[in-house]
Amino acid sequence: MAATDLTTCTGAPLPVGMRPGALSRPEAQAAAIIAAFLVLRCAAAALIGLGIDESYSVSVARALHLSYFDHPPLQYWMVHAAAPIVGWGQASRIPFLLLFVGTCWLMFLLTRRLFGARAGVWAVLALNLSGFFTLAAASWVLPDGPLDFWLTGAGLALAWGWFEPAAAPADKPAAPLGAWLAVGACIGLAALSKYQAALFCLGLLAFVLTAPGRWRELTRRGPYLAAALTLLVLAPVMVWNARHGWASFAFQGGRGAPNHRLDLSAPLVALAGQAGVLAPWVFVVLAAAAVGALKAGPRDQRRWLCLMLAAPPICVFTLAPLMAKHTLPHWASPGWLMLFPLAGERLAAAAETRAWPRIWAGASAAALVLLGGLFTWDASSGWIGASLTSLGSRSDPTLETLAWTQVREALGARGLLRGEASPVAALRWNDAGKLAIALGGLAPVTVLSPDAREFAYQGDPGRLVGRDVLIVARPGALDESMDDLRPYFRSITPLAPISVGRRGRTEIRLNVAMGHAMLRPYLEGDWARAARSRGGAPASP
Repeated sequence: MAATDLTTCTGAPLPVGMRPGALSRPEAQAAAIIAAFLVLRCAAAALIGLGIDESYSVSVARALHLSYFDHPPLQYWMVHAAAPIVGWGQASRIPFLLLFVGTCWLMFLLTRRLFGARAGVWAVLALNLSGFFTLAAASWVLPDGPLDFWLTGAGLALAWGWFEPAAAPADKPAAPLGAWLAVGACIGLAALSKYQAALFCLGLLAFVLTAPGRWRELTRRGPYLAAALTLLVLAPVMVWNARHGWASFAFQGGRGAPNHRLDLSAPLVALAGQAGVLAPWVFVVLAAAAVGALKAGPRDQRRWLCLMLAAPPICVFTLAPLMAKHTLPHWASPGWLMLFPLAGERLAAAAETRAWPRIWAGASAAALVLLGGLFTWDASSGWIGASLTSLGSRSDPTLETLAWTQVREALGARGLLRGEASPVAALRWNDAGKLAIALGGLAPVTVLSPDAREFAYQGDPGRLVGRDVLIVARPGALDESMDDLRPYFRSITPLAPISVGRRGRTEIRLNVAMGHAMLRPYLEGDWARAARSRGGAPASP
């Protein structure tokens, strides 16, 4: 791809003064693509408020633990480590933005090793044109960012261990021990981000068992030392779960468990959801590349490796909805990530003789910028909810990125945040995250709900006994829960509600009440009770 090709792909002119040959090398082209999209992401991250999961993650990361209820600890550790520099808020995204730069570069190196440098440039471009990867995984405070980085690193280590650079006359008969140790460390760190990393191991085993001659790896020490290193890296997760009744494993394992009748249409719906979060224009290219690798079969080991690493997550989370209702489209994203080298090879080969890859790239970039721009504009202004007043503010898809800063202002004006402020309680774990971010540590935040998630493990539940507790809840939630809450307080006094919204509008009206003199600890969540019954202590790190 020449310098003029890059401008055609991205739709953007070269900076003034740049020599035409400055971007002639694939490495420079890949770096330019990464830098350009990083600028766009930084602008979006500054304008889009923290979502529900992000607010929750940042708020619970204030307490440093070996692991956490919802996910393994790496994302929380990242937030906690960066907090002295960036604080506790939107700037917590900075480590995740930078980490995706590394993911993109690892993707370039992986694809270059397998299929050549020009294929690497196309793979990086396709990765940055995909919806979920370029927005959520690339900048939001979620476990997917570190998961993708370390899985790509594991793929690169495998490619380095098994294959000579692209166009080399022969591949390596066996991976050296150093490559296996790198694989083990990367998989361990990926699993320290999200439990889905286990599916990468299934794909790796499938490749070893099906690729000609690769089964001999199982007779060598490398894979077993790699597995031992993975388990060593995962030690904090194992220790935390052992102390807390294996709560995290039970929670995540139950989310995709069968819970309804067989639904034969569900896989198609799941696949459509995956196409939607990836962006349809990227999904089509990835799917075509996967079909091509399947047709080539296991003798084409470079393509087969990518396909086998991709298959388990895609198959599991496409077929799981047959009997499980609770699945999300992005759960399959680690599998699609492993198909980008195949997509890069396919696009690079087609671009040599055809115009459609450049047209596809330009149109995809335009669609991404347009849709991303509209989403960012709405997140900062709420124009959709304001325009569609007949449908109410709930019609706004960015409402949950709204910061609840007015809560802090209103409680401060009422004198409720002075001195040793009363604890603040939400009735849902996701609202607790919003409250914690808004209050900025001025008052402790807890959850009065059987499903408190990580908040059930944040301190001794008895610490609130005898204290007044300020309850903040969404419309209707407080009234619905009042009968359950009354036995825990001497009395409950309703207070004036708090309006939250953008540009002076009321988009959410939060109900407020003061629970006086808490009588006993609130009913603990199922997982916390199980931990205590086994001798664990949810408050312990």
